[in-house]
Parts: sequence; structure tokens; C-alpha cells
Amino acid sequence: MTTHGTSPIDADTDDDGLGDGDEVTTHGTSPIDADSDDDGLGDGDELGRGTDPLDADTDDGGRSDGDEVNIDNTDPLNAADDLADTDGDGATDYAETTELGTDPNDPDSDDDGASDGDEAYDLGTDPLNPDSDADGLNDGDEVSAGTDPLNPDTDADGLNDGDEVSLGTDPLDSDSDDGGVSDGEEAQNGTDPLDPSDDLDDGDDSGLLDSGIAKGGGGCDCATAEGPDPAAVAPILALVGLALSRRRRR
Repeated sequence: MTTHGTSPIDADTDDDGLGDGDEVTTHGTSPIDADSDDDGLGDGDELGRGTDPLDADTDDGGRSDGDEVNIDNTDPLNAADDLADTDGDGATDYAETTELGTDPNDPDSDDDGASDGDEAYDLGTDPLNPDSDADGLNDGDEVSAGTDPLNPDTDADGLNDGDEVSLGTDPLDSDSDDGGVSDGEEAQNGTDPLDPSDDLDDGDDSGLLDSGIAKGGGGCDCATAEGPDPAAVAPILALVGLALSRRRRR
């Protein structure tokens, strides 16, 4: 004979809202334990909500049924709204395993210095790719440096951010030496993007190199002498002509 430890004079020994007989023969729950799965919700309450009184996390979303109802105010039958975040990276376990493909036990699945949650929801970078814009710098390093992890050439100077770091130029300044030629152009021309004195002329008519040095060596500042004003000379010429004509008549 099986004994359950229930009270022969109490139809619901554990006061969970289910009769002892129903718990044993129908539901499979314990008639002497009001919360058979220890999830924080009584067996009777779970059946009323549609959750499983024998499964602490009915929707397998990472949070117990009791925590969802009593703490999070989420739906214990909807895994997508579970707030469990085992690795504390800002992405729920459910999202990491079913949507992002990241590791719910590793806050930085691609080891780039930016957390999975930040990459997925704030930065827009790929939490599975350490260098989302393929510029040679990890996403986390770009965030720290102030460059754009989604733009390989943040300052639009023709050099990738990673190349600039390697060269020692500033990936946030298109003309690191302020010589008048962009870092990318200097790299292409073979000049030093960290030396303003070698910046090459860009072909304008200013008479100056982009560095500010005058063209043609000495750069003489002499002015060319201007001729007389034609309007002022005309009367004098007229008088000279008149005098010559009178001489001829004599």
C-alpha cells in the first residue's frame, strides 16, 4: 500500500488549491508540497496559468515561472520575454541562443572588447565578428579610440583606420600633419603624412605649395610696373599733332 503522508481529514493537505487525490492520480504533483517544482508558484496557481507545475521554467526561456510572474512581470509561457542574462552582457540567454547565435555564458563571444549586448543592440556591430568593418581594428578598440566600428575610414582620408594606427597618423584627422594634403594622398604620393614640409602642390593657382611655401624657389614678391593711362595721354598727343601741322603750313 502506497502512503503519501497526506491528512485523512484534509482534502488538500498542502493547501495549494488542488485536492490530494487529483495531485496523485491526475497531475503527478506532490500532495504534501504546495510547489512541486520549487519555482515560486503553487501547483494550483500553475495549472490556472497554464504553466507546468512539474517544470520550473515552462517556456525554457531561462527564468523560472515564479520569477517571471512575481519579479519580472513577464509571460511564463513566452520564452522571448525572459530576462535571464547568465553572462551579464546585456543580451538575454534566449536571445543569445535563438537569435544572435552568441554564447550565453560568454559576455564577449568574439573577444573584440565589446560585449555581445552592446554590439547587438547599441553599436550595430556583429557580435560574432571581432572586426565588423574589416579595417584592421577590433570593434572594441574602435569604440575606445572613438573611431566608427562600422566605417573602415572614419575620417574619410583614404586610409583605413587600422592602417592609420600602424602609420602613427590620426584616424580621426584627415590631415594629421596639417600640411594641406590628406594622409591618404600623402601615402599615395610617397610623402610623410606626419611631416607638413613635404606636402606636395595640389595644382591650384595660389602660387603656394600646400605647405604654404612659395613656388619657384625664392618666391620674389616684386610687383610689375604698369604703363601710363591711355586716357591721360590722348590730349597730349592731340596738341603735338596740331603743332606739327602748323609748322608744315609755314
